[in-house]
Amino acid sequence: MKWKIEEISELRGFVIEWAEPGHYLLSRRNKLYRSRDLIPPFEELTVIDAPLWRSLASSFRLVQRLLRFSVTNAIPLANGDIFVAFDRTVGIIRGHRYIALSGLKRPCRVLRSACAIGLDGNLYFGEYLANDSRGSINLYRYVPGEKSVNSIYSFPKGSVRHVHGIYYDEFTHALFCLTGDSNAECRIIRTFDEFGTVETICQGDESWRAVSALFTKEGVYYGTDAEYRSNSIYKLDRQTLIRNSLGEVNGTVFYSQKFNGKLFFATTAENAPSQTENRAEIWVADESDGIQKLGSFAKDRWHAVLFGFGIVNFPHISSVSDRLFFSLSATIGDNRTFEIILNN
Repeated sequence: MKWKIEEISELRGFVIEWAEPGHYLLSRRNKLYRSRDLIPPFEELTVIDAPLWRSLASSFRLVQRLLRFSVTNAIPLANGDIFVAFDRTVGIIRGHRYIALSGLKRPCRVLRSACAIGLDGNLYFGEYLANDSRGSINLYRYVPGEKSVNSIYSFPKGSVRHVHGIYYDEFTHALFCLTGDSNAECRIIRTFDEFGTVETICQGDESWRAVSALFTKEGVYYGTDAEYRSNSIYKLDRQTLIRNSLGEVNGTVFYSQKFNGKLFFATTAENAPSQTENRAEIWVADESDGIQKLGSFAKDRWHAVLFGFGIVNFPHISSVSDRLFFSLSATIGDNRTFEIILNN
């Protein structure tokens, strides 16, 4: 199967956060937009509250990257609101108004696409922060229509560093929580009752360190975020929990997406000890063909810790049948949006 990658030049500077037929959400710094067809101009939904100096300074792309001044999640809810994670805050868009949500025990980030809507219609996410002291880490629930988020579960002090993400398994209606970063902190956790009870189904070393997960009827798929060992894409069998490697990739895997019956994984250019080349790459996987590299993007010249790792970002949802979108950050081609097309 052959794929081609093309830039969508009219979307330069925008990031597609949500993509389904006739309904697209896009972000640009602290602004959210809506579109039916991705043809500019876009309808401006709202401006997210932020200090004026940060807004002005972030008009320069390098400053935006330095300040991490960007949306990481924009998720439509059943009541018509849109949940937003921006910088270290969360809020909702109602109509064209942004409303900050209270309830966070401390400012924290939510990684891209790392929150999930459960079977109950509520939204779940966890704290992503440095936590070098290994203090307790919280999980939150947001019930659409409420004015605050609620802490529903806390990992005890010393048990995990932070939460990489929470993901909904549509085949079993379970929520999966992925944590890191070192040894037993690397866990894959599952709950069938929205964190009333939890079970750690896998843990122990960096081969269980994952940022995102994809689900099929047969298994759970993830790529590793291993800093000190080679990275691979794995399938975890649902019934036996036996794990098989589909193949090694060039670096740490952050984000992934399902499209056209295939599973796409993006590696990150962070120059980790495990990384063979300091490039962000896109890999496609299935059970019969193993894995195939589709695209490779070199890290740009700006300092990775200060100005960001080289990252491939997918929309939270991408259900357009013939196009898979992604955007680049801190690579050659920074701040540009592309599409992957099946080339028949």
